[in-house]
Amino acid sequence: MKDLQKVPTSLTQLQHSYDQLYQGWMGEHKNTGQAAYILDLLQVQPGGRLLDVACGLGYLAAMAADRSIEAVGIDISHVALQKATQEYPQVGMFLLGDAQRLPWSPHTFDYVVNLGSLEHFIDPAAAVQEMARVLKPEGKAALLLPNSHHIRAIYNVYKYGELLPDLQEFERFATRVEWEQLLTTNGLRVCSVHKYDTGMSRVYKDRYKVFWYLYNIFFRLFGRWIPLNLTYTFIFICEPGEK
Repeated sequence: MKDLQKVPTSLTQLQHSYDQLYQGWMGEHKNTGQAAYILDLLQVQPGGRLLDVACGLGYLAAMAADRSIEAVGIDISHVALQKATQEYPQVGMFLLGDAQRLPWSPHTFDYVVNLGSLEHFIDPAAAVQEMARVLKPEGKAALLLPNSHHIRAIYNVYKYGELLPDLQEFERFATRVEWEQLLTTNGLRVCSVHKYDTGMSRVYKDRYKVFWYLYNIFFRLFGRWIPLNLTYTFIFICEPGEK
């Protein structure tokens, strides 16, 4: 597993970092298409209970609530939760807390999701164990995680000799097998793996604006042929397993 930058040493440090990010670009970024795809992969059923770990702005929990799911979210960022609470009052609860010490009893939720966040935690293994603990025996979890060897990363190594950061202070990247090993050794059994890659959707530099648009058009036309092991991110659909 590649630690691209320094690992946070305290929850206070991590919280401060994400409060700043949610005051900036992360406070404006919502990937609702990704959230809908995750809910479809989980085959969520009305009446189920869903926990969004590191829920951020809360839109996935709100989309689950719109499908008659009892959804709650937990996040470490005051700023993110303030925005989520104001925008999505239909969600049962947004809680400030540590994903590595979830405040729920074992076997509480039918669905647990963690999208693009596990790689930023102080102790990813502890967080996986907690997600497995609160998941019902027949429940399902979805985790979206970044690939250290996606096509653009390979190009960056070719061009610059290293992996490049992804706009966050604390980051880890790993291959599909490395992520699967982390999940399976900490209480989740991987049932299926799906690719999720939509081009450079978040940011672009003004002087490369035309290239940015052309790249994304090309990517949406031909990105479906990118092999699973070279995709930008993996979606792991999991069930409770043995630790």
